[in-house]
Order: sequence, then structure tokens, then C-alpha cells
Amino acid sequence: MSSAKEEQSRAEFAAALEELWRAVLRATGRGVPGGETELTLSQFNMMSALGEGRSKVTEVAAAADVAPPTATRALRALEHRGFVERRRNAAGDGRHVTVVLTNEGSKVLAEKTAWVKDRQGQIFESLTEAQRRTAAQTLRAIADDIHEL
Repeated sequence: MSSAKEEQSRAEFAAALEELWRAVLRATGRGVPGGETELTLSQFNMMSALGEGRSKVTEVAAAADVAPPTATRALRALEHRGFVERRRNAAGDGRHVTVVLTNEGSKVLAEKTAWVKDRQGQIFESLTEAQRRTAAQTLRAIADDIHEL
């Protein structure tokens, strides 16, 4: 049987997790700040995957943790904006498409990445030494559990 203290701890954890969930959803809806170009979090994740050297739509989708049809739609929108270039594989099966960042896309990705890294640094600096020691492991465990939902 749980003690009152344990029940209070569970309730505080649940409230904090709900707060985190709402903050992530708000951030996702706002997009990624930094620079003059608007970019959704999903688009940023797609472009980040491309910046890491992935070029197949299925690889980009897996890295961005979305379904391939979702990646295809997002990449089409990015192509329309001039941030990526999609190429059909002419040498083999023409159904296979590779995607690369354009020069403009690389510039936008660099601006957004700089903002994200700066903000991550600010968050890290705001934590106490004790919080820093456990933050990465705790956040990964929570992310893994949320991923399973």
C-alpha cells in the first residue's frame, strides 16, 4: 500500500509531466525561432536529418520520427520554398527519390540550429549542478516512455 507521501510524489510527477507535455505541444505549434524564416519543428527535424547526410526519404522520415508519407509532404513543402531539392534516381529505379539541402536551406538550417543550441545552453545553465547530473538520463527515460504511448 502506498504512503501519503508517495501518493503526493506521484501527483507532483504527473502534474510536472503534463506541464512538460503542454510546453512541448506549444513549442511544436510555434515553430523554431531564430532568423527571419518561419520553420515548423517538423520541417526543422527534416532539414536536420538532411544536414546529417541522410538523403533517402525513408531515412529522413526515420530520423525525424515520422511516417514516410508525412516526410514526403513536408519535403515537398520545403522544396516549394527552395530549401531542399528532390531528385529521382535516374540510374536505377525511378521511384527512389533522394533529397538534398539547397544553399538557402543550409543557411536556414544553420540559423535555426544556432538558435536551438543557444537555447539548450541557456536551459542547461539554469539548472543546478544536481539537476544537471540527472537531467539527460531522466529526459531520455521520459522520452522513451512517451514514445511508446
